[in-house]
Amino acid sequence: MIVTTLTIKDEIGFHARTAALFAKSAAQFSASISVTFNNKKVNAKSTLSLMTLGVKSQDKITLEIDGQDENEAHSTLTEMINSNFKS
Repeated sequence: MIVTTLTIKDEIGFHARTAALFAKSAAQFSASISVTFNNKKVNAKSTLSLMTLGVKSQDKITLEIDGQDENEAHSTLTEMINSNFKS
């Protein structure tokens, strides 16, 4: 299991576009992936769930990944957040 704390740098936070990009990317992995913010944990593969967290710019989230491809998922998703969701 990999647990990482990351800062969302997008000026709006997890809004429709960024949540959709993140969920789509997370869904390509078989590992269980969740995001926690303000003690609320959601499935990172769900755009709607990510949007319900209310994550704003400069908020810190906890990314938790557990499964066979956790290292690849961690690398991909961490890079996505650190690059401000640039593809």
